[in-house]
Amino acid sequence: MTTANSRWAYAYGHLEVTIVVLAPPNPTVTGLLPAGLALAAQDFSRPGTHPVVLMFGHHFHVRQWFMPPTAGGSYDEWIVAVPFLGRAGDSQPWSCMSRLYLDKLWYVLLGWMYGYPKKLARTLVNDTQTSYIVETFPDGKPQVAMTSQAQGPSIPFMALPGAAPLAQIFQQPFVQHLGPMPWLGSRMWFELDSAIVQPMTTQFQLTAGCAPGLDAMSMDVGSIVTGIPGAFHMSCDWMLSRPYLAGRLPNELRLPAPPDQRPKR
Repeated sequence: MTTANSRWAYAYGHLEVTIVVLAPPNPTVTGLLPAGLALAAQDFSRPGTHPVVLMFGHHFHVRQWFMPPTAGGSYDEWIVAVPFLGRAGDSQPWSCMSRLYLDKLWYVLLGWMYGYPKKLARTLVNDTQTSYIVETFPDGKPQVAMTSQAQGPSIPFMALPGAAPLAQIFQQPFVQHLGPMPWLGSRMWFELDSAIVQPMTTQFQLTAGCAPGLDAMSMDVGSIVTGIPGAFHMSCDWMLSRPYLAGRLPNELRLPAPPDQRPKR
């Protein structure tokens, strides 16, 4: 749990998450995007494909900047996100989350302030997060189900084979908007230098429409060590900026760490 404060960060927390990185064909990924965004050039996945990231997570010790490090709340959150996106008039890459399901109303409402398309859901997650179920609220219709198994020891993120290219998907700001609201930009700094990961295998099922443009899907995914598609668990502190109008996003939000926490030379 991070105890350092930054004037660039509005909120802090810790994330335990099983991550599945997919590489569907470009037309499939384009169908997930809201109007105004397009696939940008990337060399993370094979030509003709584009990365899509599923995150089966649990956040805890989530606190605003004015709260002490021991304070804060917790929530489960499932996300489908697409990195390496382009926006008219901006040559820098963005990420966009097409759906987030959370089990706490307060954090759904806070997310709307950022333009995040959050929905209240019911989650059934075991203590080890090796079983993860998301259902609609209040009617309990199945949306997402995942089971996972460890495939090797826990290691530092930077010791993971392919860590440098993988880090790229965590180092882009989000661009989001809800309905008629303007496009908003924000940045979550995942503290990868201190993150711990464990290669996993997963089996997951997604219901058609659980995210906009997403068809029903069922897949067995091997360890991230063997390539993409690949899965791993990550334990990681994070910091979240305040939201900005996307066209006025400070360049500092594209740095690997907030400017006041970068090593001095």
